[in-house]
Amino acid sequence: MARDSLPVDPRPVFPRDAPPPPARGWGIAELHAHTSASDGVPSPGALVQRADELGLDVLAVTDHDTIDGARRARDIAAATNARVEIIVGMEVTSRRQDHVVGLFLEHPVPIFRPLVETVEAIQAQGGLAIVAHPFLGVPTSISATRLLRALAHVRFDGIETENQYFRERTRAEARRFQEMHAERVGAALGATDAHFGDLGRALTLFPGRTAAELRAAIAERTALPARGGLEHPRPALADHARNQFRSLVKLPVMRARTLWRQRRGTGP
Repeated sequence: MARDSLPVDPRPVFPRDAPPPPARGWGIAELHAHTSASDGVPSPGALVQRADELGLDVLAVTDHDTIDGARRARDIAAATNARVEIIVGMEVTSRRQDHVVGLFLEHPVPIFRPLVETVEAIQAQGGLAIVAHPFLGVPTSISATRLLRALAHVRFDGIETENQYFRERTRAEARRFQEMHAERVGAALGATDAHFGDLGRALTLFPGRTAAELRAAIAERTALPARGGLEHPRPALADHARNQFRSLVKLPVMRARTLWRQRRGTGP
């Protein structure tokens, strides 16, 4: 069937340049989003509502070093009969500050542990370990050298090769790395890293509609990274201020408490 004859997907966030859909159609997943439980601006409920408005099938709530917001989002989605399905996730900070997104979590993951140990802790509880925004050249973004070193000891389940913070050079580097090391680094995925409710700037397409089908597509590497088809307005100055306060004040305090509980053996 010619592209011009394909039916137009009505969902606002659907990528404009999506390839022809599989038999089950394309599901749309946002795999990296933050709420006010960490340094995001929207509340968990507001994020669920926005995901529904945009037509997302699956939303992974991945706050920094906590799953509290994700659990609340999941409960709100169930209570309000939201169409979007919520994955409980967490963006975990490792000892070297490399960030790993854990998906399908049951429990919080210990923070500030060695990278290999972080991946193993995610996978030990049945979760998927995703390399978050690699090769950006900032402390929270893993380098190719450190990632290769980790791959000698563990396998990841996926890597973000599409992210709103990527420039073309970084995007190309992440894609090349995934193609060269797919057996150990996993599927190529798209994820926004949304902090302002700006969901869907970067997406993952997958055959089906459910979180279970998404998980299968990640395992089979049939999921596809994509850029979303919707432009978001610039965040207001007040929202930037909230984000910065939560990042610079709230998160350090929260992490200090978590580390104290870990040392006492009463936390993750």
